[in-house]
Amino acid sequence: MKKIISLILAILLVAIFGVFALGSGESESTTTDQGTGKAETTDTDTNLGDYKVEIVSCRLAKDYEGKDIVIVKYNFTNNADEAASFMFAFDENVYQDGVGLNECYITDDSANYDSGNQTKEIKKGTSLEVEVAYELNDTTTDIEVEVEELFSFDDSVVTKTFSIS
Repeated sequence: MKKIISLILAILLVAIFGVFALGSGESESTTTDQGTGKAETTDTDTNLGDYKVEIVSCRLAKDYEGKDIVIVKYNFTNNADEAASFMFAFDENVYQDGVGLNECYITDDSANYDSGNQTKEIKKGTSLEVEVAYELNDTTTDIEVEVEELFSFDDSVVTKTFSIS
């Protein structure tokens, strides 16, 4: 009988401490998306961990098959002690009507697109313009760009919406 009472008391103590732990967190001024639970900011020039990213602009182009694409330009600043590349610092996603767009790697030569900066490592305090191309679903629906740090416990997300029509 003593074992059962001890077990019940232990479960109650764990439940009580769990309620206090959930309820005692500090409030944040950043709003969270109820669907993803990620903190979002619409600032286009924001620190994410040891890095800074600015969602600069976008432009329409064609891929090598003549399909419509959008090229998004980012400005990446490394504030970490070690060299880093855009590709391994951030997870960026582009959406149309909530549907993710696939990256496009080969564009028409007239697009004047250089994907090489995505993988270039830069040292602390250095900034680099980076372009990433995405296949569009259509050329009339706005796109929403989201960037978050690739390896982080912080759920901050930088977003910017572009009208492409």
